[in-house]
Amino acid sequence: MSKARQLARAERERKAAAAAEVARAEQERLAAQRVRRERRELAWRRLRIWQHGARFRRNRERWGWLGVLVFLGLLVTYLFTRSIGALVGTALIFVIAAPVLVLLFVDRKDR
Repeated sequence: MSKARQLARAERERKAAAAAEVARAEQERLAAQRVRRERRELAWRRLRIWQHGARFRRNRERWGWLGVLVFLGLLVTYLFTRSIGALVGTALIFVIAAPVLVLLFVDRKDR
């Protein structure tokens, strides 16, 4: 090989090594960012008192319908009786019956 070709080859190898070093440093930086982000998300999940997971997101419409039904039940009770006592009684019935309502409307297995 001629001296010029050897120098050109050495220069290409040096540039390739430098580019590989830059790529490796970028990958390390991205990995460190990902670790920090995951650590921050985990800390935030631990701090939250009420955590909604994927199951809640799937059942969001069912929770909405359940809320609408409860609200309509309270509204109909008030419109028919015009009594706050009857409204409170109905609300207590809904609170006591909440587990049954949740089983009927929300916690059904997706088929």
